[in-house]
Amino acid sequence: MTSLPRRRTAAFTLVELLVAFTIFGMVSAGVVGAFIQMLSIYHYDTGKLLVNKDLRKFTGEMTENATYANFFRIYPTYSNLTRTDNTLVNPADPDQGYTNAIVDTSLTDGASGDCLVLVYKDSADDRKIARIIIYFRTPGTSLPTPSAGARTFNRGAVRKVDLAITPSSSLPVHQLIPTISNPTQYPVVLESVGVLSPILVQVPGSSPPAFQPWGLFYNFYNRSIILKGELIHTGSQINVKNATATNTYNFTVSPRG
Repeated sequence: MTSLPRRRTAAFTLVELLVAFTIFGMVSAGVVGAFIQMLSIYHYDTGKLLVNKDLRKFTGEMTENATYANFFRIYPTYSNLTRTDNTLVNPADPDQGYTNAIVDTSLTDGASGDCLVLVYKDSADDRKIARIIIYFRTPGTSLPTPSAGARTFNRGAVRKVDLAITPSSSLPVHQLIPTISNPTQYPVVLESVGVLSPILVQVPGSSPPAFQPWGLFYNFYNRSIILKGELIHTGSQINVKNATATNTYNFTVSPRG
């Protein structure tokens, strides 16, 4: 009995398989790349929306609070008030401030710092202070000391202290500012603001060159406050580099006096 010849089964050759897998890999890489790009755009746009939200909110708040303040003071940092004595005037009433054994470190025209104090006088007696609002920036991760001419950004959150002085006090502003030992207990008004780190400059009459402080709040002729910084938001922690949105913030406001 003779057997019938078997039919040959069709199959892919090795070359065909290699070509198919190559095409599949290229298509997959393109799809994944497009997906990652779309996610990056989405996260960046999310960060941009958050930046714009902060921009509108903080501008509105500063416009109202700073405009209706009687005057202001700017200090280098919230933790650099050069308190030589922490003795309260009245221990039973901390709002009455500290004794006069405190050096006033407020900055004059042309200087900038990271602590702004808006001062409101007593409507019944303009020789006394009834309220102060403090905006202060807490620097984030410490950056290495910049070299000569180097400018780097230092990020940090901006927080707010709203303090009613009851009863109103005739003490100077620097004696009424509370000691801020734990900044995290105060509400955040801006999540992340970058400012230029100190730069090494030659101060007239000084040797060697000194680092010139650079803060968020700039004293303009003791009449106006210029805010200059970089609002920063990250839309996602997955791809921080591509998801980080920034916007330069430059805003001027003047108390009514």
